[in-house]
Amino acid sequence: MAEMKTSRIGKSTRKILLWFVALVVIALGIAWLYEASSRPEPKPSRPWGVSFKRLGTLSSPRLTDLTEDGILDVVMGAGTVEFRHSDSSIVAVDGADGNLLWIASARDQIFGSPVFQDVTDDDVPEVFIGGRSAELKALDGTDGEVLWEYYAHEVNVTKSDSGAYNFFSPQFVPDQDNDGYRDLIIAAGGYVKALPNDPHRPAGKLLVISSATGKLLASAPTPDGKEIYMSVVVTDFNADGQLEIVFGTGGETLGGSLFKASLRDLMRNDLSAATQLESGDEKGFIAPPVLADITADGVYDIVANSVNGRMVAIDGVTGKILWRISIPGTEAYCSIAVGYFTEDDVPDFFTNFGVGIWPDLDRSIQLMVNGKSGEIMFQDSLGTFQESTPVTCDFNQDGVDDALFSVNYQNRSGYSNQLVVVDFKNDTIYHTGPRHYGANVASTPWIGDMDNDNLMEIIYCNEVNPFDLLSINFKEGLKITKLKTQIPVKKPLPWGAYMGSNYDGVFRATRAGGAD
Repeated sequence: MAEMKTSRIGKSTRKILLWFVALVVIALGIAWLYEASSRPEPKPSRPWGVSFKRLGTLSSPRLTDLTEDGILDVVMGAGTVEFRHSDSSIVAVDGADGNLLWIASARDQIFGSPVFQDVTDDDVPEVFIGGRSAELKALDGTDGEVLWEYYAHEVNVTKSDSGAYNFFSPQFVPDQDNDGYRDLIIAAGGYVKALPNDPHRPAGKLLVISSATGKLLASAPTPDGKEIYMSVVVTDFNADGQLEIVFGTGGETLGGSLFKASLRDLMRNDLSAATQLESGDEKGFIAPPVLADITADGVYDIVANSVNGRMVAIDGVTGKILWRISIPGTEAYCSIAVGYFTEDDVPDFFTNFGVGIWPDLDRSIQLMVNGKSGEIMFQDSLGTFQESTPVTCDFNQDGVDDALFSVNYQNRSGYSNQLVVVDFKNDTIYHTGPRHYGANVASTPWIGDMDNDNLMEIIYCNEVNPFDLLSINFKEGLKITKLKTQIPVKKPLPWGAYMGSNYDGVFRATRAGGAD
């Protein structure tokens, strides 16, 4: 009898446990259904265009998900004319429908392009972006509120030691202040009140700044004492855990050089040991370089444009020149797009040079350079002057990458702009998307899959003043456009934005495998 009693107790206990588990499952199911029913319906992703009156831009759009809806949103710099405050110097736009998410003010134009990282631990990335008049801001990604500013108040732009430089597009480096967040490295330079050929300009600086607090962690002047306008690129060339920085000095009318320095030296506030890779002679290096392995040794090589109409490729191991090309009578303010434009497995390069001498640059030429040989494989002259960078993708799925870029046209009705694709394999050029009144001088398009439907979207910008190419004295308006295409996106794009798909100037794509 005792054994039977024990068995009945065991069965009773199991029944209670089963009922308890069932109740828990039912409760969790009800909670899930309630949460699901209370969630907003996912927004449909559609093409759109949004305009902002009295604004212009020299910034390029970059994308991140600020609304946690699975669709990438658009963030970029803007502003009115130079030296003038604007309450809309940074804009964030909903990628699904083009509605404004938030705007942020600045005392001058924000021409840099943003990078993103969550430092408030709310799963929404913050926005880090810089521009003229010593503007460098960290903005809360949810509402655009300022987390920190490098200079919170107006600075005296007549003093070279005031820090009143331009801040260019930042990059991330590993956590330097042990707070758990990657930190920022950024170039600061450009004495705005100097006359064009005045050599008396303060040296540019490289800075490392805490992304969480805005605290200055390291600072060093350029090794040659020259000004700086170039956004830096950072990588571990030797795969030894030591990052190195590629940066350029000089400007439109003053000479400079291309350098490589270690992050370790910068953290010691000293760039005197930097290696000079190339001289710009009487002009400098302004556009960001790109890093791509063109020697098939597993190490990134350096390819850069100098203002005096040259493109140079430098071995990432030895620092030796691999090849140079030069186009007399041109100047280069545009960075470089990278892709597989020929049939071999070595990355190639496509860029845009201005014809003339700054500031008298009235038209552009485009050229594609074979990465293996340095031979110019394609050259054309499309449109008036512009300095935005192309982007690349195999648009027609023929196994060879194509290039997309913005072209400005001028006729009796004024300026207009349109996107152009160069199909290198079939030696054809065609337009895509509508033509817009006004010009786009410096804003690089973005291409990629914004909404995870495996089809490409294109984001591009233009100013809407058809009568003034640069709109220096008056900003009529800024338009941001989203195009939806039927071009399949089966893998990460090789070069989909300003400074590449990862916004860091590094080309990681392989011929067969796509980008990292």
